Parts: sequence; C-alpha cells; structure tokens
Amino acid sequence: MSTDLKSRIGTAWAAAWNHGDTEALDQLLAPGYVRHGRTAQTREDLKAGIAACRAALPDLRTVVDDCLVADDRAATRWHSSGTHTGPLLEVPATGRQVTVSGATFSRVENGLITEEWVTWDPRQMLQALGIITLDSGFEDGSRLEATTA
Repeated sequence: MSTDLKSRIGTAWAAAWNHGDTEALDQLLAPGYVRHGRTAQTREDLKAGIAACRAALPDLRTVVDDCLVADDRAATRWHSSGTHTGPLLEVPATGRQVTVSGATFSRVENGLITEEWVTWDPRQMLQALGIITLDSGFEDGSRLEATTA
C-alpha cells in the first residue's frame, strides 16, 4: 500500500490543488473524511476551500516535498505558491506572490484517507500579503540584555 498510496496522494493533490479538479480527491478521501483544524471539515468542505484558494491564487501550485507511509498512517510535507490576484479571506487582490509550507498527517482505512491533521503557519501567508510583518525584536539593532540575580 505504501507506494500506491504515495502515488495516489501525489496524483490527487496535483489534480485538486494545481488544476482545480477537486473530484480527484474522491479517489483518495473516504466519504466520511474529516480534516481536523480550527473547525472540522468534510471532504466537500475541503473541496470548497481548494476552490476558494484557487479563485484567489489561480496559478497556485502545490508540491509534495516528501511523503512517508507506514501501516495506516501517512505524513506528507508540502509547499504551495501562487499569485494573489483575487480576494482571499476578505483581503482584496494584492498581486503579491504567496508561498506557504506545511505538513499533513493522515489516517488510512481500506486504502482511503479517513482523517487528516494539517499543520502550517498562516503567518507566512499574512506576511506575504503584506498584512503583518514577522520582524524579530533584534532587527532594529536592539539587544536583549542578560541579567543575573
């Protein structure tokens, strides 16, 4: 199952994220699929989210950097990039290049992914859109003084 699942993950992700063919996920995600995060998402919720991302970033490309499969689990490290040319999360188009990266951890039953946990840093996206800066306190020349008691 390891090689087959890796291949199916890569194929379905490329179809959905890179080309907008979210129906390809039906061959990978179980009908009762749940994506855990701030709120639980169904397979249909995920498809709608991908469509919204692609509307805002029509040249979106997601690359599977690494995928490990063992027993009933899969871990996928990925990165995505695209140009922000449409509204995203109530932010009007900026024309800026957006790049984010993360990891997805999946549970598999009968060859289909039943649950996923996704981790990524949304601050990367907010910084790329110019909404926030991620400057450290050290970049203005200030120093953290060590004190001893």
